[in-house]
Amino acid sequence: MRLIFIISLLFIILSCNSESQNSQNINVKDSINTAAKETDIFNSFFIDSISDIKIGTKERSSTFIKNRLESLIGNSYKARCEKINVSYPPKYVLFRAFKHEREFEIWVAGKRSDTLKLLATMPICAVDGKPGPKLIMGDGKTPEGFYTCKILYGSSNFFMWIKLNTSEIDSYGDVGYGSSFKLCIEYPLVIDRNRTRKFKGNASPGSAICIHGNCVTAGCISFENRNFLPVFLSSKFHNSQTYGYPKVHIFPFRFSEDKIDKFSKEVYSGMKPEDLVAFWNEIKPAYDLFEKNHKAIKVSFAGNKYNFTEY
Repeated sequence: MRLIFIISLLFIILSCNSESQNSQNINVKDSINTAAKETDIFNSFFIDSISDIKIGTKERSSTFIKNRLESLIGNSYKARCEKINVSYPPKYVLFRAFKHEREFEIWVAGKRSDTLKLLATMPICAVDGKPGPKLIMGDGKTPEGFYTCKILYGSSNFFMWIKLNTSEIDSYGDVGYGSSFKLCIEYPLVIDRNRTRKFKGNASPGSAICIHGNCVTAGCISFENRNFLPVFLSSKFHNSQTYGYPKVHIFPFRFSEDKIDKFSKEVYSGMKPEDLVAFWNEIKPAYDLFEKNHKAIKVSFAGNKYNFTEY
């Protein structure tokens, strides 16, 4: 296992999944910063000690993975739902990610029209922490915007595999050893492609940005394995047949005028400060709208302009 890990680090270009190469700089164990560790905002889910997986079990099946995660953290998850007065399991899920703060929120409700409740704020272990949207393949950036998350299984990359025995969850994965599961966002959308065309000409905007475990990133949002389990289980609880795939809102930071001014000048994003500010002012209304009412938001766009309304 360690040999595979070391060899993987030697590659100059590695992607967040086997279909695309998005970055020349893979960050492994890019842990949350000290300031974040010292806060009490982060939540943890208690992992029950259950019997090891029997030899011959089909660990790669979607049914096994969901059932196994419920066995591992279902009791803790249910207790959290009871605490915020949401029926278990929740049927509507919304994710919000904040790159600079490295915070990932899980919001849940019984149905989309309900006021959403904050189930947990999870620490992101590895992410592009510098504000600014992804523009081109290989820039190592995490997109900013509004996306759906498609559930996918299997991978040729070690960092997509987790062994779901209680004693092995915190270990790095090995290809083919255990279970492989992830959420991949629908980047690039047309609005992302238009932004790339505007600032980078005919360059490719990149692709294959995922949410997964093993604390490895090339623009993906990655967690310590134990913290990824409730994220993925939430996506399985979400009623995709009724509401479509779960949504994730990815923001550069928790918005304030001071932060917009500060980061537009300090961070190189491939955009001029005034263009970066204009982009952030385009996505900020969704942040403000949700902060006001905690209601699910319908996101649409035409050309390069977003439109946000509550359902």
